[in-house]
Amino acid sequence: MKKLLVVSAVAATSLMASGYKIPEQSLNSTALSGAYVSNTSAADAAYYNPANMAFMSSDKHLELNAMYIHLNPIEFSGSVGGSEDHTAESASEDFVIPQIYVVSTPLDENEDFRLGLSVNAPAGLSKRWPSGVEAAFAEEFTLKVIEVNPTLSYRIMDNLAIAVGARFVYSEGIIKTSSEGGGLDLEGNSWDLGYNLALSYKPYESWGMALTYRSNVDLTEEGGDTFTHPTYGTMTTPASVTVPLPAVLTIATDVDVTDSTNLELVYERAFWSAYDELNIKIPAFGTLPGQPADKSWEDTNTVRLGLTQELDDYFDLMLGLAYDETPVPEKTLGFELPDSNAIIFSGGIRWAVNDAFDIGAAVLYDAKEDRTVSSDTIDGTFSGSSALLVSVGLGYRF
Repeated sequence: MKKLLVVSAVAATSLMASGYKIPEQSLNSTALSGAYVSNTSAADAAYYNPANMAFMSSDKHLELNAMYIHLNPIEFSGSVGGSEDHTAESASEDFVIPQIYVVSTPLDENEDFRLGLSVNAPAGLSKRWPSGVEAAFAEEFTLKVIEVNPTLSYRIMDNLAIAVGARFVYSEGIIKTSSEGGGLDLEGNSWDLGYNLALSYKPYESWGMALTYRSNVDLTEEGGDTFTHPTYGTMTTPASVTVPLPAVLTIATDVDVTDSTNLELVYERAFWSAYDELNIKIPAFGTLPGQPADKSWEDTNTVRLGLTQELDDYFDLMLGLAYDETPVPEKTLGFELPDSNAIIFSGGIRWAVNDAFDIGAAVLYDAKEDRTVSSDTIDGTFSGSSALLVSVGLGYRF
């Protein structure tokens, strides 16, 4: 039983991480590698920078997107828990994520107030190790997150605006281990609440600055834990675990280099240090062995650069580049999240069909660095980790 509970703690340690945070939540953001905060002008401003809703045309704005995500298999070479050196490969993963954004017409006569709404999936995905000793730690790890984010903007002056919003976050988590890991089958879900703030300042028509903040949201997963007891067989008991969806601060600026060329630079700070320990609660067993478990995650920095080029009156070309740090220190890295630093490349195009309707597509490639680990449990190298994102979307003004 002690072995089972310790394995369950290891398997549940990463219900969120840099590798499972999804900053790219719209066509434009995907095309620009997330360098899309200061220069947001479509309905997805409701999520990325709701203060900019105050500067948009007085039409209603709607944007619908669909994103396909492919995670390549991760290869491991080394030993686990003193086993002989061997190689293993995780399963590849494929997902389709929809996103919806709406910005209202002005709410008042002076057109200073606007409402926005975003519905998307800012975190989640899955990792599976189908066989071998690795499956004892993470036969399946899946996290689904949906965020509903209503926002309100206020234009203080012609070139200065602020915004505030509420984050309603629904999450579902699944953790499974193989029979060698106790046959764990843990499922939970929760609704949790946070907030977001934004400020935009445009000192000149060709130059903008923005500051946004999304609060920490603790995902309070509660559900059932089904496992195999060595004497009594299959048992089910209530269980819960709390992990952070971390606070994120972004500082951005954009400039029109020419009448048809815009450059944006974004600095992003994710406050992963909120994840300092993990405490799995199974009331039927009281205090678990090894709980709370030390995580010691670290705050991370991400730098993003985006280029938007108007090709003519109908087509915009977008290119992006970013460098993203991992929050996971070597001593707590595991098979549920063999994360590492990443370099991100992207591009996309948007076509204005007419004055009211536009469509487009974007592609992004996230290449993670190989990572060698030597800890109490794992001694080896993770390699080949990468992700491909394809986003298609349409915008409509009415």
